Amino acid sequence: MSQEEDDLRGLAKVMDFMRAISILFMLVHCYWFCYGALKEWNLTLELVDKILMNFQRNTGLFSSILWTKLFIVLFLGLSCIGTRGVKNSKITWSKISVALFFGFVLFFLNFVLLELSYGAVLYMFTLSVGYILLLMGGTWIGRLLKDNLMEDVFNMENESFMQETRLMENEYSVNLPTRFYYRKKWNNGWINVVNPFRATIVLGTPGSGKSYAVVNNFIKQQIEKSFAMYIYDYKFPDLSEIAYNHLLKHADSYEVKPSFYVINFDDPRRSHRCNPINPDFMSDISDAYESAYTIMLNLNRSWIQKQGDFFVESPIILLAAIIWYLKIVEGGKYCTFPHAIEFLN
Repeated sequence: MSQEEDDLRGLAKVMDFMRAISILFMLVHCYWFCYGALKEWNLTLELVDKILMNFQRNTGLFSSILWTKLFIVLFLGLSCIGTRGVKNSKITWSKISVALFFGFVLFFLNFVLLELSYGAVLYMFTLSVGYILLLMGGTWIGRLLKDNLMEDVFNMENESFMQETRLMENEYSVNLPTRFYYRKKWNNGWINVVNPFRATIVLGTPGSGKSYAVVNNFIKQQIEKSFAMYIYDYKFPDLSEIAYNHLLKHADSYEVKPSFYVINFDDPRRSHRCNPINPDFMSDISDAYESAYTIMLNLNRSWIQKQGDFFVESPIILLAAIIWYLKIVEGGKYCTFPHAIEFLN
């Protein structure tokens, strides 16, 4: 694998070198054939003049305006052969033809501009634009030929299949719009979650679009259908802002006007206050034990591996007894987390 990567890096360096040679030839071409204008602008160098004159005497490369252009295109074409890029369905032969046509016209047929006043500026500008268009067309050809010549059974056609295109909606459903490629064209479709009460799991690597494509749609559509929601916002306030703003727009769809609460343990200033050991939520002492169990194991994560040990169970039982005591004293008037800590101390 490392040898293959080294070969690819070597190929990329060769292609970059070829492109650099073509750009160098283009600069030399502009210097030679626009010399009069460059001399007026004080952009000529005596050393460069001597080098190019010697080069011309030995090779005759600048005898015709066409020769250097052919060399430029030759090295540009060689640099595009080894182009590696991402497969893109928007690259078509028609677009390539348009780019190459206008690139050819601007690059090869702009010599008449040299006879005009300020023709040197127009000539260099059209030459640069034509070069860029030829580079685009050549790069696209390299990518397209590479994709078409690959003998891979898992190509864009073989891996495509017909998907659901019907919108199946009911009073509880969540409908996710999709777009898929089938039979050489793009189609619009739907993922219909007709029964959201069954468990739904979304799997994907970080940054793959789970929230954008699925989670955000679930939040918005279920708010529109008057659901009550409990949202675990791992990257607060990303999902909270979406839910809050969407709730403001669709609050009228609820028979009873809903309230919006945020519980944030990392930043209490942006959090509503709540009582995690509210006496109304506890019907017997087992509820107090569950509350104490959750609190203590979250405060001491190492205890998760030591469940059942005396020195783990005894403080949990002690806190559970205190919580239950505060629950039954004066109707739970003092059954709050701060009171439990104070009582424990």
